Amino acid sequence: MIKEEKAAKAGAPAPALPFPDAASAEAAFGQFVAPSMVRLMEALGTPIHYGQRQGARVQDAYTGKWYWDCHRNGSVYNLGHRNPQVLAAVSEALRGLEVGNLFLASGYKAKAAEKLVASTGGVLTGVTYAASGAEANEVAIRAARGFTRRRKLVSIKHSYHGSTCFTMAAGDNPEASERYLLDSPEFVKVPYNDVDAMRGAVDDETCCVLLEASPAQLGFPAPDPGYYAAVRKICDDQGAVFIIDEVQTGLGGSGSFWLWQQQGVIPDIMTTAKGLGGGIIPNAALLMAPAIKEWFLDCEFPHMSTFGGNELGCVATAAVCDITSRPEFVANVHRLIEQFREGFANAPYRVNQVGLCMGLFSETMDAYAMTRKLADAGILVLPAHYEPRAIEFRPILILDEKEAETIIRTVRDVLG
Repeated sequence: MIKEEKAAKAGAPAPALPFPDAASAEAAFGQFVAPSMVRLMEALGTPIHYGQRQGARVQDAYTGKWYWDCHRNGSVYNLGHRNPQVLAAVSEALRGLEVGNLFLASGYKAKAAEKLVASTGGVLTGVTYAASGAEANEVAIRAARGFTRRRKLVSIKHSYHGSTCFTMAAGDNPEASERYLLDSPEFVKVPYNDVDAMRGAVDDETCCVLLEASPAQLGFPAPDPGYYAAVRKICDDQGAVFIIDEVQTGLGGSGSFWLWQQQGVIPDIMTTAKGLGGGIIPNAALLMAPAIKEWFLDCEFPHMSTFGGNELGCVATAAVCDITSRPEFVANVHRLIEQFREGFANAPYRVNQVGLCMGLFSETMDAYAMTRKLADAGILVLPAHYEPRAIEFRPILILDEKEAETIIRTVRDVLG
């Protein structure tokens, strides 16, 4: 494990709890925030209230039980909980910074953008900030429609891009589409890895293909060899913009900074969020190729987001980019990828593996049962929404060899 990440194990006590017990906390949450989430977590066996958070583990505030975090909150915690370098950078910044002003030039925003552009090898040259992955994807769709003067969008069945209007329409949730009147013939969905379906769907009325790099809620299927290149060519042939959503796979989770870098293609737009703030301060962005950058930025206010690119978030983003670019971090991720591949070899469950973004598929139990059994054993995961017998499995990227072996052994004991 990298030196500064080891310091995360020292942890820090959680602040005083706002409620005396779990029952009263859940009652208030259910009354004022989301009763459905309380019911769901109970059904999954994960009614966990974060207390102490240390590196790859979290402790339930009321029971004291520790869990290995193998969900990463959708990849928010790629670098672990309370990563010491990100925390130190933000803590130092808090002595003089705040959110900042969305209208003014900011060196903090510029420095984070410079590092993000560098992470692409300089091929995506424009950065527009947002406050969430959903907002980043919403802006990407808007940019594609404006740039091409077309409306049709092609995305992947069972993908997820957020909960704004464009992103819910591009995703695959029929109940939400019906509830919020988001059904539209201009939004077409095709299966992942199906080049023929993609070719049949994209035409000269298509503004963009929006591709979730590896759909998390499908259990992280790996892209077939040549799939990205085929989609890139289809977009080029029809004059469509190629958008890759790396909100959950990016920032090292796939084994490279961005998954598309392993596939021999360059997108026109890439979106990123979640782990961009290091689990400390939210931040999100879309990165654009030169032609789209020049068009999109050529207006007075291409996008306004009060909290997108906030100065504290950009300090966190710069630290995340620094950590994720280090050779020792990359080497550790590659070692972990091989350790989990070997550790899960010949298991009685199927494994999709895109770096350290994995889906575990059982023939003998459903996703809820898998989640409950693993939670009982101290492993926090959540189901893959569109695969009834699969869980999303994402170990944190800064594990050392012994920690990874403990997780592997526990999962093998629980699932077979």
